[in-house]
Amino acid sequence: MSKPSRVYFFGTCLIDMLYPNAGMAAITLLQREGLEVIFPQNQSCCGQPAFNSGYRDEALKVARSQLNLFNQDIPIVVPSASCGGMMLHHWPELFEGQPDHQQACDVAARVVEFADFLANTGFFTVKQRCHNTET
Repeated sequence: MSKPSRVYFFGTCLIDMLYPNAGMAAITLLQREGLEVIFPQNQSCCGQPAFNSGYRDEALKVARSQLNLFNQDIPIVVPSASCGGMMLHHWPELFEGQPDHQQACDVAARVVEFADFLANTGFFTVKQRCHNTET
């Protein structure tokens, strides 16, 4: 993945309700790296709580309400691996057979977890460390 100049930030319901300072810190870090961060104000939840509880229709409704918020072809940075995983891996399944399936797949394809984004776009270098296994 190459370094973009703009990203969406999907704050997740967990960050919004319990850890807003963590979300603001992540946005500040992205901005400090020179990125324009777009935070759609109407975002809410990826639908994972309902999906994991077996409420697929409710999960679909929540996920669908997010689709049009991320219509530009830029990365969607998610500061939660589980929410990112829901969007990336389960949205295509959840939207299967729906008229907006392709749109959900297009959005899912742009989702990247926050730490993965930083490490794999070249903003930060992750150093491999070798451990001495001699005893």
